[in-house]
Amino acid sequence: MRARPVLVLLPLLCASGSDGPLRAARPPIPWSVAIHGGEVGHDLGLAAAAFDHVAHLGFTGVRTDIFWHEVEPARDQWDPGMVAFHVGYVELARERELDPLVILSGAPGWAADLYESDEAAFWLEYEDYVRRVLFLVAPEADTYQLWNEPNHFIDPIDADDDWQLIARAGALVRELDPTARTSVNVMANLPGWQAALDDWVTQAGEYIDIIGVDHYPGTWACCTASDWGPLETLITRINTPGDLWFGKRGALMETGFSSWAFFADEQDQADWIDQALPEIRARLDADVGRRMVLCNYYQLIDVNTGGWGQEAHFGIVHTDGTPKVGYAVLAERLAGF
Repeated sequence: MRARPVLVLLPLLCASGSDGPLRAARPPIPWSVAIHGGEVGHDLGLAAAAFDHVAHLGFTGVRTDIFWHEVEPARDQWDPGMVAFHVGYVELARERELDPLVILSGAPGWAADLYESDEAAFWLEYEDYVRRVLFLVAPEADTYQLWNEPNHFIDPIDADDDWQLIARAGALVRELDPTARTSVNVMANLPGWQAALDDWVTQAGEYIDIIGVDHYPGTWACCTASDWGPLETLITRINTPGDLWFGKRGALMETGFSSWAFFADEQDQADWIDQALPEIRARLDADVGRRMVLCNYYQLIDVNTGGWGQEAHFGIVHTDGTPKVGYAVLAERLAGF
């Protein structure tokens, strides 16, 4: 059994410097933080300990996948334990006054195989998954992400069909939870990301309220913490009359820095946070139309602090629940939003 994380809370630091408080007159931008169910052992007690960190750091929401492969690991066989966890997780977030952003994603192997052999049947199963999740969480959730990074090369759905992931899920959200917001996210560190978004907006734009970009300078992108080109592009395009994206809201849906020792360490992560968040804030201040509505930090807890690879080390908290070097820096910088 996985050990319960040790909750170590550090005092929040004053968000000020030589030029006075970081907070400006701009309306606050809410920040959420990513937590997958696996990082809390699909245990509501561990989730509660994680939510203590979320609130202490200054986040106002949590972003989590209700993975299709977790709730329906075999066709027409829903896992009651996983269903109960995810419903309880979203309810607990609301009880703790945290806004849950629910991601509909994660095709199980059987569904990916079905997509290859019988595409029409796959879409029926996908819609059933979305419909069931909405029935479960609609009372608590008010923002949904329709799939996750459909443009990523690891995604099992063909690029020509990505818009269908969005349109089919979006239509169900409009029907079953009509006051909720819908969002999409694009991996902006891959070639052709704007073209992918153009296609989604052209074919499924009526179901997209928020366009999100995922940008990882220094980890998945070979650039520094001062390079926020994809965010600048997003802000420009959603504010430019006549642009295909004009009128949509915007989000920095994923950003963060891996502290995997092969490439970086925890001090590097702390330094990145200290440099990157003021740069993000400067771009948001340039959003004259005030169309940016959300930022999300990836992620709260390491997948595996002792594990191999960059993906295992994006947390600001170790796997055992203890803070990393950059924990207090993140709290300070978030206070500037």
